[in-house]
Amino acid sequence: MTTSTLAKLKIQACSDPQGNSPTDSIDASINPDSYSLSYGVSYKGSQEKLSNAVTQIFQGMSDTSLSLDIVVDGTGLVPLPSGVSDVDGYLKKLKDIVYTYQGTYHRPNYLKITWGNLIFLGVCDSMSTKYTLFNPSGAALRATVSLKFKQNTDFETKLKLAQASSPDLTHVRTVKAGDTLPLMAYRIYGDSAYYTLVARANNLDHFASIRPGDELYFPPLTS
Repeated sequence: MTTSTLAKLKIQACSDPQGNSPTDSIDASINPDSYSLSYGVSYKGSQEKLSNAVTQIFQGMSDTSLSLDIVVDGTGLVPLPSGVSDVDGYLKKLKDIVYTYQGTYHRPNYLKITWGNLIFLGVCDSMSTKYTLFNPSGAALRATVSLKFKQNTDFETKLKLAQASSPDLTHVRTVKAGDTLPLMAYRIYGDSAYYTLVARANNLDHFASIRPGDELYFPPLTS
């Protein structure tokens, strides 16, 4: 009869946002009993003149975040990871991996968090530690680390996913000095003739009735 090894949550420090080049790692001392994934979407209310209702215009995907707590126990009840002798040593290594500024990269590490089916590429948003047990000299014997990570996607991957220059996407633009509706339509659609479509979408009486600071909605083109 074979005994399977308990899979531990692993946090890897990476030099690239794709998580392909781990430089260091640390396993959870005790696996978290839960973790939370949060997803966000960003919208902006439409700015049509004399409108009696607001249309939520999609702006883009907002932050995806991962939150979890790791308990570190130095009483001997649970073995600490290899190379770590006490709670303070574990916390120092964890902080070096997830939080500390890296002079080589001029930023904290990119991170890859894996556990079971969870694979999360991101950066540390916050780290806080609560100490809950001490030996007679005051050294920490147990602590709980609360970690929050934000998902990070490299620019190349993001552009492939978003295809942000495609004219079939919804756009919102702020009018700047010197802008005209035909010119703005040309920038978005590649054809100034679509200014009439934009005028209708924004309830404009005349294509020239725009002013710097106005927010204009550029609807997707239909085939």
